[in-house]
Amino acid sequence: MKVSLYGAGQLSNNVARILGTRASAKVSGPHGRDERDLALRSGADVVVIATTSFLREVAPDIRTALEAGSNVITSAEEAAYPWAVDPTLADEVDAVARERGLTVLGCGLNPGFAFDALLLTAMGAAWDVESIRVERVVDLSGFSSSVLRRIGVGYTREEFESGKQSGLITGHIGFPQSMSVVAGKLGVKLNKIDREIEPLISDGALEARHMTVPPGYTGGFRQQYVGWTTGRPWFECFFTGHVYLQGIGLEPRDDMWIKGSTPLHFSVDPGLNPQVSAPALLANSLQRVVESRPGWVTVADLPPATP
Repeated sequence: MKVSLYGAGQLSNNVARILGTRASAKVSGPHGRDERDLALRSGADVVVIATTSFLREVAPDIRTALEAGSNVITSAEEAAYPWAVDPTLADEVDAVARERGLTVLGCGLNPGFAFDALLLTAMGAAWDVESIRVERVVDLSGFSSSVLRRIGVGYTREEFESGKQSGLITGHIGFPQSMSVVAGKLGVKLNKIDREIEPLISDGALEARHMTVPPGYTGGFRQQYVGWTTGRPWFECFFTGHVYLQGIGLEPRDDMWIKGSTPLHFSVDPGLNPQVSAPALLANSLQRVVESRPGWVTVADLPPATP
């Protein structure tokens, strides 16, 4: 299988490392933005795009790759369920994929696995689903400085609040996408999704791999998303990210509670490592995308990812 990697960051480089061990994959890249045409117009069986989190920024690249005859996997969190962001744009790109008999998938660790694919698999052991609660605690120390700044690390409390209001600080992206994927699979209509994010201010200096956080600045953040249906909370997501979890008394973990007639609790301990698991999800999704029905699909439409 011919695979072209667009995006020269840590994620693409780790995907290349994984695929480099597999005789079934012939890899071109990773290609930086100065090699956009080479990456997207390669005619590869699959183009993997790992450049941004945002739908509007990645949609033109997806369309270019589709028009060149390639299936597409993108790590853009908003692409995991693009209809939650821009239904018109999602429909337009979906139509291009269908016309050409090709597939688009937005996939990664979260969204793409932890709060949706893994959760849906766990629900197979439940009689019914009354409500859902999921929690992630994530070590952010391995992310680049640009990613850390975008999600909210390295700010005073005042700067954090200002950035949150302006959209400069996003926190972790992808909660509405995971919620929509799960709700859609279970036939639940979400009426609204509430969002909260709060800074975690460090008392001392913190050293991440690519950033030093001074005392009095944010070393991380807490987020909460709540999806409502018929006037009650149905899907609750909690996310804590920090560059030094031990300093706030936490360890990485992933937990899922499925409430209903047969309540279930699943825990991943230690939690899923983004630097390890995200590239694995992309590399392990190639075959299922090639074999999928045409159009823009979600992880709920596909079999599990496997090496």
